Amino acid sequence: MANKPAYTIADQIQLLKSRGLLFRDETQATHWLKNISYYRLKGYWWDMQADRVTHQFNPDSYFEDVIDRYNFDRHLRLILFDSIERIEIALRTKMIYHLSLVYGGLWYLNPSLFADPIKHSQHLVDLKTEFNRSQEIFIKDQRKRYPTTNADAWKIVEVASFGTISDIQDLLLKIRE
Repeated sequence: MANKPAYTIADQIQLLKSRGLLFRDETQATHWLKNISYYRLKGYWWDMQADRVTHQFNPDSYFEDVIDRYNFDRHLRLILFDSIERIEIALRTKMIYHLSLVYGGLWYLNPSLFADPIKHSQHLVDLKTEFNRSQEIFIKDQRKRYPTTNADAWKIVEVASFGTISDIQDLLLKIRE
């Protein structure tokens, strides 16, 4: 299939109008389309189409309703990400604090604490990769001052991705028994 030609903002508006989408203010629509791509917005008007093959819109479908949907989604994401961040930080903090007090600052290196030694080895690689990639000042300092020393959990776990943290938590099943 050949690539489609690029459309100017004016062409995008004309295309949407030809498909039955209504505009209350085309100047504002131009502004929105200059700042939010057509294809990002497409997901917000998808269910407003009467025919998804010809992309004809339902009667009384307005571009401004698409923008309202986009803004609602954006605000909802901000609220959710704020909540998720709080949960993530609390989980990370509790993991670091409790495990470090009981098993020492290098607990994450101890294979006997983890249910699967092969997965544990992979997560160590992930932790060290994320640690080496980090641009946090305290991590740069750790790497500079102690280049051959393993970082304590309160440093390395603090810069690990949430996915890695979740995977490590899942592997800590032996501790819960």
